[in-house]
Amino acid sequence: MPLNKDKDDAGHEKDASISNSESAKNALGVLGVVGDAVQPYLPLFSTVTIIITEINNTYENAKYNKKVCNSLMDRVNAAEFSIKTLERRKNENEKNFRDPVYFIAFHHFIEVMKNIKQFIANVSTLSGFQKYFHAKSVKDKFESLINEFESAMNDLHFTTNLHNEEQKRIDHESLNSDLQEMAKFLNTIGENVIDTNQQVNTVLTEIVILKNQMVSPKPNTTPITANVIDPKDLKDPQVGRPDDRRGSTVVRKMLNNGDDVACKNKQIVDAEGQKIKAHLAILGKLKESRNILKFYGLSKIEDQNVMVFEWADYGSLQEVYLKYDIGWRSKIQMALDICRALVFLQTCDILHHDIRCANVMMTKQLVPKLSNFKYARHNSQATTDIKEITNILRWMAPEKMKDHKNVRYTFKCEIFSFGMLLWELLFQKIPYENKDMNQIKDHVLKGGRENIDMNCSSQENKTIQNTFVEIIISAWQHDVEIRASLMEIFLKLQKLAADYPMDTSPTLNPRGKLYGSQKIKQRSIEPMELSDPCQNITLPTIVPLEEGIEAHKARNHKKAWSCFEENVKFNSTVAKYWMGYYLSEGILGKKDPVKANQLFKEAADDGIADAQLHYAFSLFNTPGIKFDAKVFVSYLTKAANGGNIAAQYNLGDMYFNGKILGIKDVELGTKYLKLAALNNDPRSIKILKNNKIDF
Repeated sequence: MPLNKDKDDAGHEKDASISNSESAKNALGVLGVVGDAVQPYLPLFSTVTIIITEINNTYENAKYNKKVCNSLMDRVNAAEFSIKTLERRKNENEKNFRDPVYFIAFHHFIEVMKNIKQFIANVSTLSGFQKYFHAKSVKDKFESLINEFESAMNDLHFTTNLHNEEQKRIDHESLNSDLQEMAKFLNTIGENVIDTNQQVNTVLTEIVILKNQMVSPKPNTTPITANVIDPKDLKDPQVGRPDDRRGSTVVRKMLNNGDDVACKNKQIVDAEGQKIKAHLAILGKLKESRNILKFYGLSKIEDQNVMVFEWADYGSLQEVYLKYDIGWRSKIQMALDICRALVFLQTCDILHHDIRCANVMMTKQLVPKLSNFKYARHNSQATTDIKEITNILRWMAPEKMKDHKNVRYTFKCEIFSFGMLLWELLFQKIPYENKDMNQIKDHVLKGGRENIDMNCSSQENKTIQNTFVEIIISAWQHDVEIRASLMEIFLKLQKLAADYPMDTSPTLNPRGKLYGSQKIKQRSIEPMELSDPCQNITLPTIVPLEEGIEAHKARNHKKAWSCFEENVKFNSTVAKYWMGYYLSEGILGKKDPVKANQLFKEAADDGIADAQLHYAFSLFNTPGIKFDAKVFVSYLTKAANGGNIAAQYNLGDMYFNGKILGIKDVELGTKYLKLAALNNDPRSIKILKNNKIDF
């Protein structure tokens, strides 16, 4: 990379590092008193903090090359720790702060962090990833960034444990794994996303531009228009059908070229507004995807505004599966095609917001077409209030279900909904059909999911079903960080489709005819079963620890004990404390002071203040344990410093009245008594008032 250069008074170019050094000396030379030295760095600290926040946000939305991003995030986290340490120890680093070379190095460090941010932003999206096809390769750029980062960290005297052979091996494996997956993905996704030159389809770029214009507060100088169809070009079909009119809003017409179209009566508010025009223009361009319902444009029928869409002979996928049995190989192809549509949208940075079979239309050739877009929103926008919340709740991600108004809708939410759609297609029924909205919400937020219960009539069906279940479970993960990416799901569906191709176009059979006695069982919905679907094994429901504590408060001791006992198996520190408490007090008739002492000790050593208090006092009366006053005081002090009010009172009383090791320390005792009194402890308040001590 060439050096940045400027010119001296004689017009000769000089090295930028010399110029920067002189500027740094000017900036730092006037500093005098201790503390002034850090002043020029304060805006730099703020800049780094902002960059790191932006990197974290970009990483959270990463759609591709997650392992490569992870390797860089290890560095970002190390840098964040080092910067915070430098800020905290600014007085100790005054010499460095006064060094012009260090000042320049800090600026270089900022640039490296900016480069890392940009690289993560690029490789985590398809449109960004393509930038490296004809410039530096991703591999070279990644390795270059790693080297630049290590150099910048060394220049600032920051230390990390990331510069070793083991880390190099991990980085190398992560890079190769991601690049191999991307190669497979790009080779199989189809020309509606990636063209023959391995470049992102330019239509997708157009959509991104329109989308940005739609959300921009600035008026757009470039006219945005949706296609308008002359009403005269909408003909009545030559041969009528019973379903030519669907409900009160959709009627079938025919264009001059012979295409059947659905004319949907739609009142468009503020049709001339920038947002609506951009939305309609985006809908028109989405037809580039074979698996998104084609929008032809706007027109009028009998003076009523209509939106003209491609006609779907079979109606929605929900209507299809309720009427017909769908073969397993056909289900694979349908799932793959719907996934292609979602990849197309993801590449445009567009969220659908309502992924379910009712919004997938089926053509005469049984090609699924995603439809019924609420709005083509940018992925960082808050979700528009959804009036039909009761309809979409069955497919909603738990994080969105918890607070649908304030939690931002992301691609991870779409993936969860897609997992629910796959379940719906697999079992050919609406999710949670026997539960009301409150039951569904309660069930899902506790980690529950729909049943997975199937009969495997052949080895082929078993393999297909198992793969479907694996995909569904990966999309259903409660933790968004481990929820599958769309690329991972696509590659699994693509492999499944390659292993079990359809010999002919999809066929439909009347319900109950295709499977006969081997059809999927219908049974009541239970908590999530993430097992081999052919084994019907139900995983135990783990009651959250919070529910156990609430049960204890409600004096439902049996339920509380069961919860604590279960959570201790997962090494829950708080659960250990509660089990110790029950065994210490003999609740439920189970008294075991030795076991209680052991549990209190484990929880106390993990920093639980209540456990520290109980462990300290358990030393007085536990069989087989010799009382140690120093250990007692040590744990009681930890509990008091940890905010336990009872510990604050007892420790204060003991010091104030000389009850500890024969030592009387009124000042220290008063300190702890005041802490307890401020927490409204009546015993401490009484002691302080009796001794006329203000608090």
